[in-house]
Amino acid sequence: MKKMLILLCILMALSISLFANGAKEAPAEDDSFSMVMVTNVTGLGDEGFNDAAYKGLKRAEQELGAKISVIETGEQSQYVPGLQTACEQGYDIVVAVGFLLLDAVREVSAQYPDTNFIMIDGFIDAPNVASVLFKENEAAYLSGIIAAMTTKTNKVGFIGGMEQPAPIRFESGWKAGVASVNPSISNTISYVGSFGNPGAGKEQASLMYKQGIDVIQLAAGGTEVGCIEAAVNNDKWVIPCDKDKSTLAEGHQLTASIKNIDEAVMAIATEASKGTFPAGKRELGLAEGAVGYPSSVRSSISKDILSVVDLATQKIISGEIVVPSTREQYAAFVAPKLVN
Repeated sequence: MKKMLILLCILMALSISLFANGAKEAPAEDDSFSMVMVTNVTGLGDEGFNDAAYKGLKRAEQELGAKISVIETGEQSQYVPGLQTACEQGYDIVVAVGFLLLDAVREVSAQYPDTNFIMIDGFIDAPNVASVLFKENEAAYLSGIIAAMTTKTNKVGFIGGMEQPAPIRFESGWKAGVASVNPSISNTISYVGSFGNPGAGKEQASLMYKQGIDVIQLAAGGTEVGCIEAAVNNDKWVIPCDKDKSTLAEGHQLTASIKNIDEAVMAIATEASKGTFPAGKRELGLAEGAVGYPSSVRSSISKDILSVVDLATQKIISGEIVVPSTREQYAAFVAPKLVN
């Protein structure tokens, strides 16, 4: 009887252990290549860089056979625990989305040197981190040109989420693009203080449109949903950032200042899946085809505008135009004459 009780206890303990291991939802213990994405607070469905990065994971799943997963964080205090969970679950690559995770990735990548990380929109000098920085300013410069050649009121605006490096790169490039067409155009700059507050975005955009602004460049993450709604309600133009959001804008998206986050994630995943993780910094802009505007824009804007956009693109790639990426650089920027 005593032996039977001992055996029963062993079986119960084994069952509990198996259940606990299964509850982690970690990748299966095989040789499959695996990736997990840790979002910022706006999470999936932000119509911004979380969704764009996830598109890269889906491509890795379809084209590389990768096992993929997502850990969504509801607040900044969850960044470190979320990243630690990803590492403990044994994924080959942890993708961290957005500069708000920079400090958390710096901390966790040091704790788990055998785990590889892709850091989107931030640089960490570590042998297990591939840092991807985009030249958003170059995309926004082209958007500024299009806006300046489209506005009927000579009043345009910019709405950012938080005053952080990436939105400021958008802002600086946007202002330079507008000024390169017509420096006398009024350009109102505003930040709402959040990447996840559509209500504040709608309120701010509505106010701008009522003040006569007819084109607004956005760099506000999930907040942009409200800004786009305001554009539709006021029958004005809006320019989203990061990805094409024309399906939301219902004919009111003039262009979009996009960055191909999915391409960057896919490129790094492809190298890593072959056994070589490309740690280090990548700075991607127009020359690399990593930023720009939706292909549909080429058929929706006039040939006159398109010719100026193409000219500016060539000059940026050649280095003849260096688009400012900070406010200090913009203050010293001498706008070229692109339009007669």
